[in-house]
Amino acid sequence: MKSLIKFWPQLLATSLLAVALIILYCIVFYYLGVLPLGGKKAPSFILVLILQFLLVKKIFRWDSIHFLKIFLFQYIYILLVAFVSSLVLYYFYLSEIGLGVLNEYVQLSVSELQQYKAVIIEQEGIEYYKMLLNGINGIDAGSIAKDDFSQKIVLAFLPNLLFSLYFKKN
Repeated sequence: MKSLIKFWPQLLATSLLAVALIILYCIVFYYLGVLPLGGKKAPSFILVLILQFLLVKKIFRWDSIHFLKIFLFQYIYILLVAFVSSLVLYYFYLSEIGLGVLNEYVQLSVSELQQYKAVIIEQEGIEYYKMLLNGINGIDAGSIAKDDFSQKIVLAFLPNLLFSLYFKKN
């Protein structure tokens, strides 16, 4: 673990760059008329993966290091990105602009749900429909931040494993 501490500045800088790119991604989408929530937020994780690969490639290309240390190093990176991005999202969606975006997203989601109301009730029942409606209306800054954090942690497992195997040394 001591061998990984020397890479702390690169780890922190890359994590902050990843969050900055996620923010830029969201801003560009918003100005293009697409709300960067729901399924449109998830592709920003590709930016995280690209930077992760470049970071691991730069640091572990020449060093002989165990697979698990590379795996741990990547999870520290992901934890930093997840923590900072969820914190940024939380405070953004508490702001006046963020609340406007959030309200617009909820309204669009509710209207979309209304379009399929009859089909949902027919196939799943009225209770399921009410649960969906309550879930949409319950979206807030905290739920978005929590979702962002947990998604990054879960989605990172397989890429971390694959990158660790690719860059491991015997």
